[in-house]
Amino acid sequence: MVVIEVDDTFSYVEKRLGNLAHKAPKVVCKSINDTATWARRELAKEAQKTYTVKAGGFNKSMKIKKAIYSTLEATISSQGETIELYKFKYSKGKNATKAQVLRSGGLKTLEKSGIKAFVAAFASGHKTIAQRVGKSRLPIKVLYSNSIPKMLGNEKRVYGIVEPEIENKLSEQIEKHIKKVLEGYE
Repeated sequence: MVVIEVDDTFSYVEKRLGNLAHKAPKVVCKSINDTATWARRELAKEAQKTYTVKAGGFNKSMKIKKAIYSTLEATISSQGETIELYKFKYSKGKNATKAQVLRSGGLKTLEKSGIKAFVAAFASGHKTIAQRVGKSRLPIKVLYSNSIPKMLGNEKRVYGIVEPEIENKLSEQIEKHIKKVLEGYE
């Protein structure tokens, strides 16, 4: 979850607006909401650069609770289940099935305790990457990777890269909206 808050910025905006200080909540609120929308887009871009997921869904999984005048805080939250490995880049060969979750890593052979994974097609038409449990044919288990919220919250690969830029973007948005108010557009 990403939270964008304003603390001492409010008094700065009031000083900059002078006799239009009553418009400070509007300026701060719009700035926070614009920054939150930008941050959601940037998180999705960074995640798509990092992971090989076929189904986009990064933007769809993130919801923004926008700031209002009484609560100058926006929240970006994400919910979702773990994703089947089949939705990532994979390769099925005669000897082994391989999958790649991170773009920086290569295709990795999916094998555990000498039991290899395989691509399974069900009668319903659904395909997945599965692995046998034990030595017999059945049961099988479907293989999964991380969920989208887990990917987005990764400090090293996604959130940690976007987070330092959020403060700068908020400052830019505040200046933009102050300028609009002073020029009479808002």
